[in-house]
Amino acid sequence: MAGNEQSDRARDLAELRFRTAVERPRDGSEPRTIVIRHSSGWQSLAVLFLSLLLLGVVLLGSEALRGLDRRSEEAIATIATFDRKVQQVEAELSFESRRRYLLLGMRDHILRVNPRVSLADAYRYAQLALEASEKYPAVDPLLLLAIGTVESGYDPQSTSHSDARGLYQIWPSTGRLLLRALGWSYDEAALYDPEKNTQAAALYLDILFSTYSDPQLVLAEYNGGPLNAGYFRAGVGALAAETRSYVPRVLQLHARLKDEFDKGMQLQLDAMHRDGQREGKTLAGGAPAGREAAARR
Repeated sequence: MAGNEQSDRARDLAELRFRTAVERPRDGSEPRTIVIRHSSGWQSLAVLFLSLLLLGVVLLGSEALRGLDRRSEEAIATIATFDRKVQQVEAELSFESRRRYLLLGMRDHILRVNPRVSLADAYRYAQLALEASEKYPAVDPLLLLAIGTVESGYDPQSTSHSDARGLYQIWPSTGRLLLRALGWSYDEAALYDPEKNTQAAALYLDILFSTYSDPQLVLAEYNGGPLNAGYFRAGVGALAAETRSYVPRVLQLHARLKDEFDKGMQLQLDAMHRDGQREGKTLAGGAPAGREAAARR
C-alpha cells in the first residue's frame, strides 16, 4: 500500500508540473524566429526550361539541315537541267552542222554531175532529197543522190526510151500510184516536177526496203520492176542487161559518196561566186547551141 501511495504522489506531481509548464503565460515581448524552408521546385523548372531550349535548338538545327538538303537538291536539279539543255543545244548544233555539210556536199556533187543546172536548182534538188530521206528514214540521202546521178544526171526534164521521167526516172504507171498515195493528182507533167518526183522516188524506195533486205534487189526492182528483182535473186540470164549494169553502178557510186562524206569532202563554199563561170553556164542561163558552137570556134 505504501508503495502504491508513493507512486500516485509521484504521478500527481508530474502532472502538476506539466500543467504548470503548459499554462505558463508567454511574454509578448519574447522574440520568435520563423524558419521557412524553400523547396527545390525552381531547380526542376530550370531543368525543364533547359530541356525545352535544347529541344528547340535541335529542332531548329534539323530544320536548317533539311533546308540545306532541299537547296542542295534544287541546285543539283538545276545543274542537271542546265547540262541537259547544253547537251541538247550542242546536239542540235552538231546535227544542223552535219546536215548543212551534207546538204552543201550534195549540192556540189549535183553541180559537177550537171554543169548546166543553176546553183539555186542544185541546192533545191539536194534539199528535196535530204528532206525526203528524213521523211523516210530507210532511204539514205546519198543513195538518192547516186540514183539521181545514174538515172537522169540530175536533169528534171529527162525522159528515158521506156518513158521513165524526171530526176529519178519514175514510170507513169508507177508514178500515178505513188503520187496518189502522197495526196497529189497525176497528170502528164507531174513527174517532171522535182518535188513530186523526189517524194515519189523516196516513197517507192521505202516500200521496196520494207519488202527486201538486200539493196541489190531494191535497185533491181526500182530499175526494171519485180520480175527483174526475181531474176536478180535467181541469177538467171533473163535479167535485163540495163539492170545488170545499173545495180553495181549505183552501189559503187553510193559507196564512193559515203566514203567521201565520211572522210570530209572538201566543200566548195565559194561556188556562188564562181557559178556564172562554170562551163556551159551563164548567169542568163544556158547559151543556145549555135552560140555555144560559135564560142568554141
